[in-house]
Amino acid sequence: MNIQTLKEASDCLLNLAKPETQAIEHILLQDAFERILAEDITAKIPVPSFAKSAYDGYALRQADTAAASPEHPVTLDVTEVIPAGSVPTYPITEGKAARIMTGAPVPEGADAIIMHERTSFTENTVTLTAPVTSANIIPPGEDVAAETLLVPKGKILTASDLALIAGQGIAEIGVYKKLSIGLISTGSELLNTGSPLEYGKIYNTNPYLLGGYIQKHHMTANYLNTVSDDLDSLCRAVLDALKTNDVVITTGGVSAGDFDYMPEVIRRIGGDLLFHRLKFKPGGAMLGAFKDGKVILGLSGNPGAAATGLLCVGFPFMRKLSGRSDITFSQTTAYLGVDFKKSSPVTRILKGHSDFKNGMLYFTPLSNQHNGSVSSMSDCDLLAIIPAGSKPLAAGDKLEVYIL
Repeated sequence: MNIQTLKEASDCLLNLAKPETQAIEHILLQDAFERILAEDITAKIPVPSFAKSAYDGYALRQADTAAASPEHPVTLDVTEVIPAGSVPTYPITEGKAARIMTGAPVPEGADAIIMHERTSFTENTVTLTAPVTSANIIPPGEDVAAETLLVPKGKILTASDLALIAGQGIAEIGVYKKLSIGLISTGSELLNTGSPLEYGKIYNTNPYLLGGYIQKHHMTANYLNTVSDDLDSLCRAVLDALKTNDVVITTGGVSAGDFDYMPEVIRRIGGDLLFHRLKFKPGGAMLGAFKDGKVILGLSGNPGAAATGLLCVGFPFMRKLSGRSDITFSQTTAYLGVDFKKSSPVTRILKGHSDFKNGMLYFTPLSNQHNGSVSSMSDCDLLAIIPAGSKPLAAGDKLEVYIL
């Protein structure tokens, strides 16, 4: 085990992610919003599948209007009225026109639509005083051509994706079953919400912070036990969680204290320890392990550090395992909004929020960066990566940031 950096740990887990092993379920299209598509969706039919009118007006032949002028108007006989959804009865021949509604099929022989407000008309005729030079016909396939890849496998389905699929008449699609993430909190100091507060104890917030991020990323968070610092209890809890979850995440017990038992838990249950205590902060006090084909992530018990470890190391793996094609957060460059006066001997991850000034993205660090603070994640929509060995930074310096 010689994994020390954030990238090495992330790459190690990514190599273990096998999305092809994830179950696929077929669900109704109406239930598929923000699910992960498990198959390419290709257009089998063009949209629209027929030439249709762009306006309410008259379908006609442009050649019949070529000589039209105010002095010499042209009058055409109206053969029928074509509402949207109906089929034309008659072709358009010389001297003929059809009253047509928006979206209705264009009759054979017609090569243009004239808006009704640009004509004079009766029930049986339409008169024009200028040549028709614009077709105003929506051709087949204008929106979607046949054989077009509509939505690729691995995409989070949006409202527009569902509409494109619906336009093909598809009522049911295959999506990846949501990953089940088991959350175990460790620590004899922890109390569950709803319990009376005891001196020296704290309420357990990690399941709600981490669980919220997990659900936001289209996975299921299972809030499991809060386990005291007892080796046998911890071993049982992890083994039980592995039976019913795709990934198990623990918080606490991964540092170097007398009651930091998680490395020993991995050894006792027969797991393979992949890495432990990485060189980044906050969140480097974490471990990764593998047991029975599943990953166990041991995160810091401090909420801010646990969230950072989950986002930067855990989520690329979990997103890949869940079938997503976009396995990493979007990255960009931002300008530091204020001075940051600390050096960074190891890679430092700063939590912050985005600001836009003069069209440029600025990163403003949150005032509370403490490992143990839940509030350190409040309003955090950017993470800035400060490379190891960096000196204090000045406002205006460029940073690489992850967009959460």
